[in-house]
Amino acid sequence: MGLHVYGVVSAATTLQRVLHGRGEAPVSLVVYGDLAAVVSEVDSAARIRRDDLLAHARVLEAIVDDSTVLPMRFGVIVEDYDEVADIIHSAGEGRLTTLLGSFDGLVQLTVKAYHDQDQALRHLLRERPELRELRDQTAAAPSSYHSKIKLGEAIAANLDALASADASLLYAQLSRLAERIVLDEVSGGHKVLDAALLVQRDARAQTDEGIAQIRHTLPDRLSLRYIGPLPPYSFVDGQLAGEPAWG
Repeated sequence: MGLHVYGVVSAATTLQRVLHGRGEAPVSLVVYGDLAAVVSEVDSAARIRRDDLLAHARVLEAIVDDSTVLPMRFGVIVEDYDEVADIIHSAGEGRLTTLLGSFDGLVQLTVKAYHDQDQALRHLLRERPELRELRDQTAAAPSSYHSKIKLGEAIAANLDALASADASLLYAQLSRLAERIVLDEVSGGHKVLDAALLVQRDARAQTDEGIAQIRHTLPDRLSLRYIGPLPPYSFVDGQLAGEPAWG
């Protein structure tokens, strides 16, 4: 057996309800100075399943409802309580305590924006007469390989420019709702924006309302996916860069 480590909280933290982690094992706190690690027993030789990943996330999300937690990456397993202390010691107890304080009362909300490609293309054809003309020319000479390539490149460039403009607009709107924002790289899936917002836990209702208002004003080509509250994954990752166990 070993101990799966979920994250680190203040030693003053009390779990508000019984939590179960991987394999439905009960979750407990291992105190080390001013900090405590969130752990549960696990068979360290067991095959990792999707349920284990979900259990890791559920434990952290349950804690963040009313406490501040620095999340560990999934898969941090130690043999005993002494090794839990080693993890905290290697990252620096004072450093982690300061970091916990900087996130006190804050949670992460993640907003992802996507383009409906058909709607985006319709928008471009309405707004870009030169693109519309190029489409019509290509349709008039469907056997022209060069025209098809030129049209494809023009559409791709214009879709990229539209995605960039829409991302900038959304960023400006979301910035008014957050203490800080971290943008993740977008790639594939017609994703326009992947933003992590750091917001006050007590201001969730206002943030939800603000997101709803933004969603209500979006053009048909854009849709939002809104996730949270979460531990400050995106923000811890930057603060503990180079530490393989964190984020």
